[in-house]
Amino acid sequence: MNYFTGTSERAATSALWLIRFLVGWVFIFAGIRKFTEPAEMGAGRFADMGMPFPEFMGVWVGFWEIAGGLMVLLGLLTRAGAIPLIIVMIVAILTTKVPTFQADGWIAGLHSARLDVSLLLASTYLLIAGGGRYALDRLLRKANPDSVRNS
Repeated sequence: MNYFTGTSERAATSALWLIRFLVGWVFIFAGIRKFTEPAEMGAGRFADMGMPFPEFMGVWVGFWEIAGGLMVLLGLLTRAGAIPLIIVMIVAILTTKVPTFQADGWIAGLHSARLDVSLLLASTYLLIAGGGRYALDRLLRKANPDSVRNS
């Protein structure tokens, strides 16, 4: 019963790689699609939504999804990598999900926003928690303990 009711800081820190893998994987492939399918997932999609500078935004967002996703996946400067992903998700929710709430109601809006909100919360968790035990961040701290504070 203790296993199900207790908490283990060590296990939680070790399991951060699962969250990093999920977030990194989703964003890396979302970013890649902005380059391989620009009409559907990149500039064309941004133009259809009425975003300014859609060609630039398609490349910019795709770059940060790939870069931030790789940083999070590898646990390399995890907190810094999470920041652009959080921004991407906030903008995505405001531009694509809020209109769904307004047009289709709360139930449809909440259903439509489930992945976006999950990725926003998971990325925010990584910003707060860092990369965990199995991250390149940990190797950086060991290599230079004076310049990087343990957190």
